[in-house]
Amino acid sequence: MEGEEEGMITLSNGLKNSLVILELLRDDENLQDIPISVGTFTNCRECGLTFMVMGKTSFTYCVYEHRNSDEIIINGKKGCISVNGDLPYIGDTKYDCLAKFNYNQYYEAAEKLRELIKIFWNKNK
Repeated sequence: MEGEEEGMITLSNGLKNSLVILELLRDDENLQDIPISVGTFTNCRECGLTFMVMGKTSFTYCVYEHRNSDEIIINGKKGCISVNGDLPYIGDTKYDCLAKFNYNQYYEAAEKLRELIKIFWNKNK
């Protein structure tokens, strides 16, 4: 982060990326009527935010920086993901995901997450 000095408290890159995307979505008029609960995600190497969309069923999306690259990852799965160790991964490996973007492609990642949320909501409201 700009202005950081050694010894200051800092955020992980994954959490920084997720917070930028949250800010891009926070005031989006197209999402205002969709119940979305934002939480945290970590698997000890990656961390970010979760976006749980609650309709007839729920779907939890997560946004984080991939541990083997600087890519911004959007992942997720049906259901409510909580602190019980259930991770919001769509597939069986760390490489399976819903979408991925190059480092710093916040706007593109936010647009894709917006699209995924709207598609799920329109099918499950």
